[in-house]
Amino acid sequence: MKNLNRIAAALALSLFGFAAHAAPIITFNSADASDGSGLTTPVAGATVIDFNDDSLLNTRGPAGFFGQGGVVKGSSSGAYAAPAGNTTQYLSVALGQRAGSHTITFDTGVTYNYFGLYWGSIDDYNTLSFFNGATEVLTLTGAQVIANPNFFGNQTADPANRYVNIFLGATSYDKIVISTTQFAFESDNHAFAQVPEPGTLALLGLGLIGAGALRRRRSQ
Repeated sequence: MKNLNRIAAALALSLFGFAAHAAPIITFNSADASDGSGLTTPVAGATVIDFNDDSLLNTRGPAGFFGQGGVVKGSSSGAYAAPAGNTTQYLSVALGQRAGSHTITFDTGVTYNYFGLYWGSIDDYNTLSFFNGATEVLTLTGAQVIANPNFFGNQTADPANRYVNIFLGATSYDKIVISTTQFAFESDNHAFAQVPEPGTLALLGLGLIGAGALRRRRSQ
């Protein structure tokens, strides 16, 4: 148990090693999606963008989404791959080119401190950047989400296809930039919310990390 606690603490500290002004809490818990997309947010009351509207296929996405990404379905060799278990439409960045970015904006005055996404075939060259006005408040890369680089880009393994919950606490954002330097950054079920900042949230994050480590240990 002492070794497990050390593992959980080390993972938690590594997750906080961001080039940012926030001290985020990252968790990987999720809910099963009922639409065939795989995983979705566990946060009650969150606004979820699932990209399933037929009119969005082959477009840049719903209002507020713009850039070099686009809504796709299925997989295209060498270009994009659906997140594991996802048979629905999702967002791929960049689309039709090797590198690029896609921006998510909101109505004037609207801010959030939680973002969740089903992140598929996570790569170390995938990046999420959060802004409040012109100030970048958090940068998160795929390398900070996957501890084992052997899983980078894996299209089926759980460690590379997971629902990622990002809690920014007292810091709010009003813009997200999804970027990649190679093919591709695939994601679905984007979730946005303004959640309370209880002191137990940090314990929740550590508990989930510890539980994940325990499950892996038992399965070995």
